[in-house]
Amino acid sequence: MYKLKASVKKEFLVLIRDIPGLIILFVMPIAMIIVVTLVQDSTLKNLSDRKIKILYIDNDNDILSKSLKEGLLKSDIFEIDTAINTFSQAKKEVASGKYRIAIIIPAGATDTIRKNVKPIVNNIFALSGNKRDINFNKLEIQILTDPTTKNTFRQTVISNLQTYTSKIETQILFKILAEQLEAVTGTKPDLLDKPIETIVFKESFAYENETSIKPNSTQHNVPAWTMFAMFFIVIPLAGNMIYERDNGSFFRLLTMPGNYLTVLGSKTIVYLGITFLQFILMILAGIFILPLFGLPVLNLGTHPLALMITALASGLAAVGYGILVGTIAETHEQAGVFGSVSVIILASLGGIWFPVYAMPALMQKISIISPLNWGLESFYDIFLKNGTVTDILPEISALIGFFIITIFIARLYEGAKRLRF
Repeated sequence: MYKLKASVKKEFLVLIRDIPGLIILFVMPIAMIIVVTLVQDSTLKNLSDRKIKILYIDNDNDILSKSLKEGLLKSDIFEIDTAINTFSQAKKEVASGKYRIAIIIPAGATDTIRKNVKPIVNNIFALSGNKRDINFNKLEIQILTDPTTKNTFRQTVISNLQTYTSKIETQILFKILAEQLEAVTGTKPDLLDKPIETIVFKESFAYENETSIKPNSTQHNVPAWTMFAMFFIVIPLAGNMIYERDNGSFFRLLTMPGNYLTVLGSKTIVYLGITFLQFILMILAGIFILPLFGLPVLNLGTHPLALMITALASGLAAVGYGILVGTIAETHEQAGVFGSVSVIILASLGGIWFPVYAMPALMQKISIISPLNWGLESFYDIFLKNGTVTDILPEISALIGFFIITIFIARLYEGAKRLRF
């Protein structure tokens, strides 16, 4: 017990003297969570509040082009500019970055739809033996996009265009059908000028446990960057272990009564306390600092015990990884480069930078090896689904198992290294 107390005191003194390490552990994560959350939140607001400028060239000047333009304007997402009327000039303007996208409606576009629709209507009124095979003429609406434009933006524009063109095709179909009915019955049917819209989409969230939590940028970013900050403890932890080996204090500790696991135990206690303090600071930032920038307040859910367990298990996994890197690395450069790069890779695989569900199928399978993914999923269960201790047991078990395995490997490696020398 005396050796453990002495080791804990030594670890604490070494840690508080490492000012750059403390900055990495506490200042950087808070700065990152503020900046990243602000950027994401402002980006989403800009997409919904600021209209997207589109260059619109109408060579059709008929139902299709007019209705398409009207639909784009009605969406309140796009701002239409019709100042340019040639393809070459439009290509030049989009390439220069003045416009993100240009839509060119070809001449005779509406007539092409009419020609495609008429055979369908004729087959409806034709006798079974007189029905004909239909060969449709393709209508190409050209879309020019800036190469730097994000794929999500392009898909948004194309999706809106597809929705409006489908409505217009249906409208033209009914109009021609009405003309045929008038020719057969002699009575002109009354048609609505515009297609009816009786379907309304209502979005709600599927919770197993009832909660007032609403998904937002704060609920997503606080747990993500908490995990990232915890695992960045690998840099000061591994660096301190190498420093101890270089100045001989590590070997002096080993000469005291006790064993190597006592030394690792002291490091675990001190740095686990640091990771828990990081967790507390990130929670406080989500509750008190982010709202100062106009961001949503962090909702902790109704299961604080599950939250504490996740924080401790994630901290243990981070400390275990730091001890393993510090044991294997021979120099500060090795520890710093490998530690930081490996954490970034694990964060990328774990869904910190990019959602796992949006990754390719192979990457989704690989992501399960990342301890940051386990911790993040556990935090998400609490912060977004109001999960209980039972809900997070698989992830917690994996994190604690990871800690045990890393300590076991570090112990074996250190023993083998001492035998070698």
